[in-house]
Amino acid sequence: MKKFAVTVHPDRIYGERDGNRLTFDHYEPQQPNGAAILFVNSGGFESGKLIQYAKVSPTSCRFLESDELTVAGSDPIPMLAQFSFAGLLTAGFTVFDVRHSNTPYTVDDMLDDVCSAVVHIHELSDTYHLNPTRIGVFGASSGGHLALAAGLTAKQSGQRFITAIATYYPAGFDFPADIEVFPQLKDGLPALAVEDGILNAVSIKNLYAAGGPPTLVIYGDLDFPFIVNSCLSICSEFPKVGIETKCIIVEGAAHEFMREDGYHPEDGRRAQAELLQWFQQQLSS
Repeated sequence: MKKFAVTVHPDRIYGERDGNRLTFDHYEPQQPNGAAILFVNSGGFESGKLIQYAKVSPTSCRFLESDELTVAGSDPIPMLAQFSFAGLLTAGFTVFDVRHSNTPYTVDDMLDDVCSAVVHIHELSDTYHLNPTRIGVFGASSGGHLALAAGLTAKQSGQRFITAIATYYPAGFDFPADIEVFPQLKDGLPALAVEDGILNAVSIKNLYAAGGPPTLVIYGDLDFPFIVNSCLSICSEFPKVGIETKCIIVEGAAHEFMREDGYHPEDGRRAQAELLQWFQQQLSS
C-alpha cells in the first residue's frame, strides 16, 4: 500500500482503574473525514499486544504498514494485516486503538473500560475534530464481543454514542451456555472466571433487545463452535429487533481466518475491504 502521512499520538489517557491509567493510541490521518473508528485491542481478553506504530525518537512515532505488524517484537506476522488501520486512515477515518485492563480484571471490568473510552471520545469530539454522530467501533474475537457490547450499551438519555459496529468472529452471545459445553474456556480465558450472573449480564443475548447500531459480522465457517454459534445467533436475532445486520462467511476458514494450510492473505484483504466499505456506508457525512 502506498505510504501516506499519519500523525500518531500514543498513550492518551481516557480513564483509570484502581490507580492504573487506561490509554489509547490516537491515529490522525492526513485528510480526516470527520468520522472515527475505535478499535478494541483485545484477543483472548488480553489487551495491548498489537501496536501499530514504532518509536522514531522520544517525541515522534512512525505508523506501521500492514506488512510490518508484529506482536511483542516478533518478526512481521502476515495474519496481523487483517487488523491494519491503513485502509481506514487512507480513507480519512481517525482511529483510536483502545486498550482495556487485563487480568486479574474480568470481562465486566473490561467492558466498562471500553465504554469509558467511547464516552471520553464522544465527549471530546470537538477536541478531536470529529462529528459525534459518526463514530464506529471494531474488534475481533474477544475484541469483537467487547465492541458489540459497548456499541449496544454506550448511550445516555437514549442517545447512542456508537453509530456502527464491525466485528471479526465475535465471541460471547451466550457465555454461560458456551461454558456449560466448553468448561475449559474458564481455564483458558481467566477473564471469564466469574459467576454466571456476571457472564449472563455481559452476554450479547441480553443487550440487543432494545435495538442497536448497524452491525457487520465476518467469520469463518470452520471457527470454534462457540464462535460460529455466536455469529449465527447475532446474524439471526439482530434483524428481528430491527438492527441492520450484514453477515459474511469466509468458507473454509477457522479462527483468525486461518486455513488448514495456513493464513491466506486474500481472506484478510477481503475482510478489510468489507470493513472499510461498511464504515464508509454507515458513517458517511
